[in-house]
Amino acid sequence: MQSERNHDGAASFQRLSYQEQLNLVWQRGVLLEARRLPGFWLHLYAVNSFFVETWVCQRRYDVTLVRLLGDTNELEPYLDKILLGNVLPDYL
Repeated sequence: MQSERNHDGAASFQRLSYQEQLNLVWQRGVLLEARRLPGFWLHLYAVNSFFVETWVCQRRYDVTLVRLLGDTNELEPYLDKILLGNVLPDYL
C-alpha cells in the first residue's frame, strides 16, 4: 500500500511542469543534504513520500535540473551524511 502511494506521488510530481516541481520542492520539501560536483551544488530534498535532487549551477546560482530519485540506490552518495529516520513521516 505504501509503495503504491509513493509511486503515485512520484508520478504526479513528474507530470508537473518544471516551475511547478520547483515550487513544490521549495514549499513542501525538507532539505536533507547538499553535496558538490564540479560546477554544481546538488541538494537532496524529501518531498512528501519521495526524494528529489536539485542541481544548482555554481556560476549562475540557478537551478538547472530537478531530478526525482526513483531508486534507493540513487541515495547512496548521501547516506553517510543523513539520518533518514529523523526526517521521514511516521507513516513510511
